Amino acid sequence: MKTNFRSLRIRLFLMYVLFALASMICLGCFSYWYLNQALASSRQQTMLAREKRVVEYVNSWPEKDASLTMAEKLRQLSVGIASTDIIQVYELDGTPIYSTPGNSAFKLPWPNRSCNERCYGLTQRDGHAIRTLNHVVEMDGHKVRLSLSGNIDEHFQILQAVRNSYLMFCPLLLLASLAGGYILSNRALEPVSRMTTEASRIGIQDLKRRLPVPNTGDELEVLALSWNELLSRLETAVARLTRFTGDLSHDLSTTITIMLTTAGLALSKRRSADEYRSALSKISVECEATSRLLEDLLAVARADIVHQKIEFKPVDFADLVREVCQQFDARARVKKQNLSCDIDAETWISGDVSLLRRMFAILLDNAIKYARESGAIRVSLAKSGGAIILKVTDSGIGIAAEALPKIFDRFYRVDESRNQDEGSSGLGLSIVKWVVEAHQFSIDVHSVPGQGSVFTVSMPLTKDVLGDDHRYAIASAR
Repeated sequence: MKTNFRSLRIRLFLMYVLFALASMICLGCFSYWYLNQALASSRQQTMLAREKRVVEYVNSWPEKDASLTMAEKLRQLSVGIASTDIIQVYELDGTPIYSTPGNSAFKLPWPNRSCNERCYGLTQRDGHAIRTLNHVVEMDGHKVRLSLSGNIDEHFQILQAVRNSYLMFCPLLLLASLAGGYILSNRALEPVSRMTTEASRIGIQDLKRRLPVPNTGDELEVLALSWNELLSRLETAVARLTRFTGDLSHDLSTTITIMLTTAGLALSKRRSADEYRSALSKISVECEATSRLLEDLLAVARADIVHQKIEFKPVDFADLVREVCQQFDARARVKKQNLSCDIDAETWISGDVSLLRRMFAILLDNAIKYARESGAIRVSLAKSGGAIILKVTDSGIGIAAEALPKIFDRFYRVDESRNQDEGSSGLGLSIVKWVVEAHQFSIDVHSVPGQGSVFTVSMPLTKDVLGDDHRYAIASAR
């Protein structure tokens, strides 16, 4: 099986190993540095205490006993110290006063500095590491130069032992990290593998299946739940689309059958002008219904284009509403309905005139379609505060409370049989919702079953919608 190095499992494994390796290197370097600093500081404190002891030993000698010189006093002190610890004393001009007998490898010349304050140093001599302290001190009543030096090979032996131990155990820790990273990455992504396997089995005909949800309380559980919610929405959408496709096929088939039958009967024999006119009228009605259905489908397709450009222009919305009301007045009279329009004299907004006309036409068409015969339909358009409020009120059968959240969904029909009889495609209100959102308006629905519905569109009043040229053109036309 070919290894996919772009796999999330491999990348997690490599990231874990690299992190573990970097952590071990950083920890080793820090430990080595910290131990080195700690040993150096400890050695420095040791030499400081030794200097203090040497000075106190010489200066605390009985003042009345002048039988021993400074060199003899220091020689007696040297008997009780380690052979690797060297004491050297010089006059301020560099003349040697005393030097501890012993290994000359640990004896160093006076530094080329005044060293009135303590001068610490580290040097190598014959393979040995030597720590030094040089200082001008007062002994036996006069100032001298004191030089202390000592072998600190054990200091570096400890560091070397720590380094070697780390280098020896680091590969073992790295191998353990490799194994641990591989196991952890597999265990961490095992739920993902199960979800992937199950997702590959889900098809358009089997949307009832769901992904397994791991009971881990982490992001993978949230991911599985989110995918299952998506599948639920997809299942609902596909069910609606399937139902709508069946209804649409039935409607188109019925319409085409009626037109073909009517045309066939009219052409089967010679008929009078009134009979031909009646046949053409029936065909015209069916064509109009089909045309409305196709317009709805085209509007939905347009709404699905994400980058659809909307032409925002100044629109006299009051004039547009008045015009649409006049167009629908005859349809309302056929059903013996009273259509009243209360419209402000002039209400300008910025928008796409064709989309705004279609939005209001759908709302008014629905009001006429679902209002009872001899019922009342009222349209009002007025300014309220900083907004323009359009209300379409009907005294129809109303909408059930459980259906209100769904009426703007595509293909949704409150009453399947009634909507089909009325020629509804279940797309009208979804188009209204899209137009409202595209213009950044808001829409609200209030309905009481058996009493009617009120659709309210709130349009923010934009300042200075008309430019100076447009105002001049309107004034000239009047």
